[in-house]
Amino acid sequence: MMSTPWAGLVVAAGLSAAACSGDGFDTDDVGTSAASGTAEAETTGTATAPGTIYQRTVVYVDVSGETTMFMPWDFVNRTEADSVRHMLRGWLGRGGEWASFTDEEWVTPLTRTPWRILPRGATRMVMGLNDVLREIHYQEGIRDLSVRPGEVIAEWSGQRGDTYRLLGGSARLSEVEYPGLVADVYTPGTHGSARPSEWALLIGEGPLHLLLADHEGTGTARAWGLQASEETSWPTVTLTWADTRSFERARRDIPVRWRFRSSDGELMGEIESVSPHLQAIAGDGPILPVLGVYEVAGQVTVGGNRVAVKGFLRHYQR
Repeated sequence: MMSTPWAGLVVAAGLSAAACSGDGFDTDDVGTSAASGTAEAETTGTATAPGTIYQRTVVYVDVSGETTMFMPWDFVNRTEADSVRHMLRGWLGRGGEWASFTDEEWVTPLTRTPWRILPRGATRMVMGLNDVLREIHYQEGIRDLSVRPGEVIAEWSGQRGDTYRLLGGSARLSEVEYPGLVADVYTPGTHGSARPSEWALLIGEGPLHLLLADHEGTGTARAWGLQASEETSWPTVTLTWADTRSFERARRDIPVRWRFRSSDGELMGEIESVSPHLQAIAGDGPILPVLGVYEVAGQVTVGGNRVAVKGFLRHYQR
């Protein structure tokens, strides 16, 4: 696992000088309190079963140059008998090195909207008209960074309400603005599975944008592609771990190389980890849950055309 002191990342950046609403993306009633980072959950009953999990990731991605940059914000809400447990994590990845800038866990009373993401601590959210997410911002000491989603480029949906949005956008780091892409991925309420879940955004020349997702951990994924202005989808994609390594902190293996192939043979590829950041999460047993964010790179073949790709991958094992 690679990491670096925050100050080093800020200095390097200085030297080199999601639009969401509707089911699952609902942010109504958050308003000013959310923008100031002090939003309170609405204390009213809900029919959501305990153990239901809502997951959302908003990640800035720039792989256009030799130096890559990623800024993922990861939100997980889990319902309990009379409360909602929230987890908020954020990382900065730049030039193959990662640093965590926020790691929060807290509990609120049960609410009618347990999927709603909330700010915490030094994290702030700026909302626009119609509850559109305009900015996620973190500022504490020398740490000053934000992600600003822009216009929607493409939007795809899975079979159980999972939603994937690709947007233009920008990140700010040490008062420097960086243009790029923002992926906003939402997985609605599911009961925790022991099987791993993964999704990846891959970007190549063309331009090619490919979103690959296996939230059930079955090895059968779905994929969506945007090449130039043409959209394509592959409802059945076999996704396998081609290579793994031991992550001793969690006492389990984690993937470092993946292969995938669509049932019609039109999409195939292989990607590998360039730089991972892995986190063991507290658990009840000797084998701990793992959350990983990766920079990945590899080759993708679409309709007979082979393209080199780079991108971001989120990996979770419960």
